[in-house]
Parts: sequence; structure tokens; C-alpha cells
Amino acid sequence: MKNKAFTLIEVLVVVLIIGILTSIAVVQYQKSVLKSRFTALMPIAKALYEGNELFAMSSGKYTDKLENLDMSTTSDASGSTANINGSIVTLGVNDRHIYVKATRENFDNNLIMFQKGSRYFPGEIHCEAKEGKTLANWLCKNELGGEKLDRSLTEGYTDYVINGDGNGVFPKDWVNPTKEDKKSFKPGDTCTGTEGTYQCRDLSFNNGACNAESEYDCQWNTFVNSTCNSVATQSCGAGSYTNSSCIANGAESCMASSFLNSICEANNGYGCRKGKFTNSECIGNSPSGACQESTFDNSECIAGNTGIYNIACYKSTYKNKSSCVANGVGCYESTFENSTCTGNARSSCSESTFTETSVCNGNNGTACQGSTFSGNSICYANKEGACGDSKNNDGTVKTPAVYEGNACCKGAHCPASAPKCDCGIDSSTGQHALSC
Repeated sequence: MKNKAFTLIEVLVVVLIIGILTSIAVVQYQKSVLKSRFTALMPIAKALYEGNELFAMSSGKYTDKLENLDMSTTSDASGSTANINGSIVTLGVNDRHIYVKATRENFDNNLIMFQKGSRYFPGEIHCEAKEGKTLANWLCKNELGGEKLDRSLTEGYTDYVINGDGNGVFPKDWVNPTKEDKKSFKPGDTCTGTEGTYQCRDLSFNNGACNAESEYDCQWNTFVNSTCNSVATQSCGAGSYTNSSCIANGAESCMASSFLNSICEANNGYGCRKGKFTNSECIGNSPSGACQESTFDNSECIAGNTGIYNIACYKSTYKNKSSCVANGVGCYESTFENSTCTGNARSSCSESTFTETSVCNGNNGTACQGSTFSGNSICYANKEGACGDSKNNDGTVKTPAVYEGNACCKGAHCPASAPKCDCGIDSSTGQHALSC
């Protein structure tokens, strides 16, 4: 009987089958090794994570220095990055993310464990994969079931959330962004304008910051849990601020903005001028009209300690339990409705209008002079002359003090012509009892 040999085609088919099986086996082996190497990062990262939590409990803050962790594994490690038992680990502490990052040399994946006190992604675990590396991305996405985010902690990597909801953000610092760049603006991002071409305008900031280093920059923006830092003239103005702050270091900056549960700090001329404040605060550290001509609703204006000529909060409207604290001329020529003016300096609350249940605290001899009091408003004469007429330099009356309705003066230094309210409020009418 004649033996039959394999044909060339049969041999090629067998070789092809063997090649396919081998490639599958190789890929499966690579995947198994990859997962094993990633899993090996877990114990050291977890130990550092727990060590930093203990450090935060005892010191009140997290550390980015490995030597600060009382652990045997870090006894020979120092700085924020070290090679510990073959794993390259990093402690990261900044204003947004507090984390432990672990990887290995020539490894295309990173393990990220965010501390409980991290501003974004607290207590979450992420897997990073180097961009363009198929197996690395397979591990994070398919094997570990990660949810892909649009940015990553490490540049050149894709981030996948493997434990957590991924609701935090990875910010980007934009410097002089183009119109196209602005389309990619995300929550947490920072924008810095340096060239005077209005790069950082018409943007919405959420947990971010706008840094105006050029004139007219950072205007017309919306800020939520964010900050506008004004260095240049007329920057950060005409914005909407919610749970945010505007720092007016540039002249005429932060002007004509609306503030809700926010702060405007005016450190330069006319900063925070013509603002609308609701449950907010304006700090007038500049004497040159800071916070002036503004509206305050359940808010406070503080005319800082910059001398008797500080007109920081003047010609403003205060309503709904607002207050003006004047350490200079600050609050004069203003209108108070159910609000308070505290005059600690010369003419600080003078020539103003007090209605309903407003109060003027005359802590200086001319603090509340020449004002009009109506409704149930009170002028507290804590210094002689505080609640009387405003006088010219020659002693003639410039503006008379007026008391209307149930308004009155309280204290040892009330002028003789002012009705006294030493009897307090009549409980039956809710009005001041002007005679006992």
C-alpha cells in the first residue's frame, strides 16, 4: 500500500491554525501578565493611601512627603516619588486632587487612589492607560470595567473610573485661549489672559479660576464656586458670581457684577463699584470709591481701615438686614431699609436715609449727622453730636437731622430737638413709644 504525503495546502492550513492558536495564547498570556502586574500595585498603593489618611487624622492635612508616613515600607523613601519594592509611587497633594499613584518601569498603566479628602474624586480608584496602547486600555476598560473620562490626571493617558461615580473633574490651565480652545472649556479649568486681547471673556467657570493679567480680561463671565483674580484695569467686571469671589487688585475691576453668596474684595480704585450683592460681602480696602454705588440685599459692605477719607461704600442702597461698617467716610449718602450703618469715623454714615427698622450707630461725633430717620428707625448717639445736624465749617447748618414717624434717638448724647426712644417698642403696636 502506498503512503500518502501531506499536500502543501494542508501543511499551510496546519501552520495557519497553529499560528492562530499561538497568537491567541500569546495575547491571553499578555493579558494575564498585564492584569497580574497591575494587581501587584494594589497592596503598596493601599498601604500608602491608608497611611496618608492616618497622617491627615493626626495633623489635619495630607502630606506629599513619603518620609512623613509612619510605615516600614517608606522608611527609606523620601520626597513625593520613590521606588518601593519595584513599584514607582507618588503622593500628590494640590488644591483639587489628593492621591496615591502607583506604576512600574516600562508599564503602560497607572493605578490612582484618591484620598477621602480629595476635592474631586474623593475615595475613588482609577486606572490610567497610555494613549494608543491597546492592551493597556483593554485592561482599564474591559477587564476592570472602567468608565472612561474625558481627561486624566497624567498627561498622555486615558482615565477610567473603576471604583466611584467619576463626578469630579480634571482641570486644564488655558493661557491666552483661542476661540476654538474655548469650545473645550470644562468645569475646573483655569483661564489666564496675558496679552490684552480679551482671551478669557464669555466663559462659564465651575470650580475654576480666571486670572486677568491684561486689561479688560475675564469680563462677562459666569462664576460658580470659582475665583476671578484681577490684576489689570477693568478686568473681571460685569460677571455673575455664585459661591465665588472677585479679587479686585486692578483699577476699576470687578465692576457692575452680581454676587450671590459671594465676596468682592476691592483693593484698588473703584473696584467692585456698582455691584449687586445678595447674601454677599464687599470689602472696600481701597479708599477710592471701592464698592460704591452698589445695592446690598441681606449683605454687608465694609469700608476698610484706610483713613478717614475712605469712601468705599458710599451712595449705596442697603435693604433686608444689610449692613455698612464704615471706618472712614465710607457709608455716607446711602439709603438704609431695615438695615444698619455703623459709623466708626468722621461723617461715616452721615446724610443718609434710614427707613422702617434701620439703625445708625453713631460711634463718632459726626457719624450719623444730617440723616433722615423715618418709620421705626433709631439713631444711637454714642458720641456727642453723632445724631444731630450736619454743619458747615463756619458752624452753620448744612443738612438738618430729620426724625419722622416713630423714628427716634437713643443714648446720652441725643440732640434736644430729637424725639427720644428710651421707652423702647410698644408690644401692642410694634412702634416706638415716644413717651413713657
